[in-house]
Amino acid sequence: MKPLPRCFFERDPRTVAPALLGALLVHGHTTGRIVETEAYLAAGDPAAHAFKGRTPRTEVLFGPAGHAYVYQTRQHHCLNVAVQEEGVPGCVLIRAVAPLAGIATMRSRRGGVPDGRLCDGPAKLCQAFAIDKRHYGVDLCTAGELGIFAGAECELAFETSPRVGVGAAKAWPLRYFLAADTDRRRPPPLQ
Repeated sequence: MKPLPRCFFERDPRTVAPALLGALLVHGHTTGRIVETEAYLAAGDPAAHAFKGRTPRTEVLFGPAGHAYVYQTRQHHCLNVAVQEEGVPGCVLIRAVAPLAGIATMRSRRGGVPDGRLCDGPAKLCQAFAIDKRHYGVDLCTAGELGIFAGAECELAFETSPRVGVGAAKAWPLRYFLAADTDRRRPPPLQ
């Protein structure tokens, strides 16, 4: 199994985010199918971390596509993928995955939460997969310990909704999730 190629990520976040649905996130012996993503635009998106320009924190977003952008919010970590061509800081947040392998490990890392809640949010999936700041800048397009791999060969039906957990541009319909995933179909809470 080979990771998704760099050219897959060298596109607009609004193209990459739905295309990632159904792909496999793999870290060590834990694997999950991506079921929810969120796009952050390179220009004019006040919710994007790179909105105010290049900083040490956002440096990886300005580099080649296909690298992990891991950031910390409070005590939690979130995994994004840098997308678009080098110098253009688009990204896609991996919001949720459906666990497929290493589930016992995920349960242990998540402290006994119900299986349906192991990876149903960006910080939860990072905890379940043991993804943290050590993975900042990791090239997801190489055959390393952390990667994103092709999933189903067919196109999967997806839906969109406003983004979740952001203060600015929260009404923008840039959250993507599998249409068959009834847990995701509920509208996000208004914040």
